Amino acid sequence: MPAATALEKALQLLALRARTGQELERALARSGFTEPERESALARVRELGYINDRETARARARSRLGQGEAPRLLAKKLVAQGVREGDARAAAVEAGEGASAEELASRALERRLKGRQPADEREQRRLFRALVGKGHSPSAAAKALGIAWEGNDDVEDW
Repeated sequence: MPAATALEKALQLLALRARTGQELERALARSGFTEPERESALARVRELGYINDRETARARARSRLGQGEAPRLLAKKLVAQGVREGDARAAAVEAGEGASAEELASRALERRLKGRQPADEREQRRLFRALVGKGHSPSAAAKALGIAWEGNDDVEDW
């Protein structure tokens, strides 16, 4: 049964998973609801406490950090999903539980290798690229892999 109102559609979407206000607004727009309909629905779900960008950010940060992403990358992704920058950074730092960049890269590597060692140098290079792709600095990725790194991290700080 299709949703008759923007509020019903919003509730259906939120029943599937937590969303930021921006994500919900975009989904309602894609569903063809007018701006006043979307604004009204968003105001109501906020009033009911069904949208909390800060809590959504915290949950996603914990999940993504557990999947091996570095705090810097996951904060940027959260901002892109409509979370305020300060809330995104706070969620990323909280998810890291005070661990250093090297510790987080090591955890991501351990999760990926599941207790085994890289098979060869080729796999080490692939793992290095994967860690950097998850937002870890090249120096932290190299340290986690136990390889020398003489380059510059050359990544913009957050």
